[in-house]
Amino acid sequence: MERIKAMIQRVAPSDATVLIIGESGVGKELVASALHNESGRPGEFVAVNCAAVPDSLWESEFFGYEPGAFTGASKKGKTGIIERAHKGTLFLDEVGEIPLPMQAKILRVLQEKEVTRVGGYQRRPVDVRVVAATNKDLASMVKEGTFRRDLYYRLSVIPILIPPLRDRPDDILYLAEYFLGYYQEKMSKKFAGFTNRLKRFFLSYSWPGNVRELANCIEFAVSLENGGWIDLNSLPYPLRETAREWVERSKPKKCSRYNDEEKLQILKLLKKHGWTVEGKKKAARELGISLATLYRRLKEHNISI
Repeated sequence: MERIKAMIQRVAPSDATVLIIGESGVGKELVASALHNESGRPGEFVAVNCAAVPDSLWESEFFGYEPGAFTGASKKGKTGIIERAHKGTLFLDEVGEIPLPMQAKILRVLQEKEVTRVGGYQRRPVDVRVVAATNKDLASMVKEGTFRRDLYYRLSVIPILIPPLRDRPDDILYLAEYFLGYYQEKMSKKFAGFTNRLKRFFLSYSWPGNVRELANCIEFAVSLENGGWIDLNSLPYPLRETAREWVERSKPKKCSRYNDEEKLQILKLLKKHGWTVEGKKKAARELGISLATLYRRLKEHNISI
């Protein structure tokens, strides 16, 4: 991610098109926005989800139209998405969803730097920096004939690959703490943090939804809880079930060495927090267990309560 940040800073001032590649939820739009913010371009950052544009509206949405260009058209006409991004950045998210007939027209805009509105004849010059993003294998789509080869090469002048969260384990807890702080402030709540058990689960989970899933998970937990520690029971239902299965799988086999290590850990935490009820509660939180379970473990280890 540090290399990606460095690349953003290097390529942002240029007008070269950038293709951001990564799974859903890795933060492709954040990278595109950072490219625009670092570029110094005075125009807008205009983002469009290509998968959400109806087939019948592609031309009018992208190129705009003249007054009365078609039935139902506004009498004032309309400025298209590309013109809105003049002097700025046009972010084409899910670029692999652009229909083939429209791909040729987008390519022409990139080459000629001008647009013609639907129903009009005037060519309007546009100065637009295009950044595209995809979670698909565009090279394979080119071979299949579902994506134009010339447009693919035009878009991927500078490719940036964002790795999934499961390949960035060092980022998981850092991002979790960031989102916790963000949603605490947004919802005017205060938490002690994540239990050690939850942190271990976060590091073991594959995060198929990537950073977006992690953010949604923390937002849910902050919304649900009123304070204290965020633990496995604070997670959204499907993830909570996965966490419970993980707990069962990760339970250590009972052996003397494990018992000795657990006893030493309990004694260490009680020495840290004190032997009062409040101290035992804090120790239990750090261990990721309930107070009742802690009392049971104290009895099992013959530790005087």
